[in-house]
Amino acid sequence: MISRAQALEFLESNDLIALAMEADAVRKKWHPERIVTYAEETAAETIPFSRAETKEQHVSRLERLREIQESSGGISAVLPEFDGTAVEYLKLLALSRIYLDNIPHVQTSCALGLKICQVALRFGADDIAAASPDAQPVNEEQLRCLIREAGFKPNRRNALFQLYAID
Repeated sequence: MISRAQALEFLESNDLIALAMEADAVRKKWHPERIVTYAEETAAETIPFSRAETKEQHVSRLERLREIQESSGGISAVLPEFDGTAVEYLKLLALSRIYLDNIPHVQTSCALGLKICQVALRFGADDIAAASPDAQPVNEEQLRCLIREAGFKPNRRNALFQLYAID
C-alpha cells in the first residue's frame, strides 16, 4: 500500500507514463491474464470526485474506502467519476487502482467516450461499464474491438463478475 503522501505526489505529478505503469502493475497482480471484462450494468461502488474538492479530499475519500474494504471485504469494484479533464480523470483512476489495491476491480465507463475509456485500461481499469444514460449506446462488438486494440482480451461478465466465455 502507498502512503497518503505518496498518493498526493501521484496527483501532483505530470509523469502520466510512470503513473500508468504503477497502476498497471497493481492491475496485473489482480488480473495477470490480461482479460478486461464488460457488462451492461455497473456493478461498482461509485466514487464521485469533484473539481471543487482538494487533492487531500480525494485521497481522504480513497482512504475511507480502503478502510471499509479492510474491515468488510465487501467491495467488488469501484468506478471513479470526475467532472474535470481527461488527464485529471486518468490520474484519479490510476490513483484509485494503486491506493485501492485491496479491491479486485476498477471500472471505467463508456460515458467518457470510447478513446478515454480505452486509455483508461492502461491506467489500471480492468472492467468497462458499457451502459450509461448519459452516453451514446455502445454495442458489444465496439467494446470487444476497443479492448483488443488496447492489448487486452475482452470477456463479458455478469453482475457478480463471473465470466461468460473467454474470446
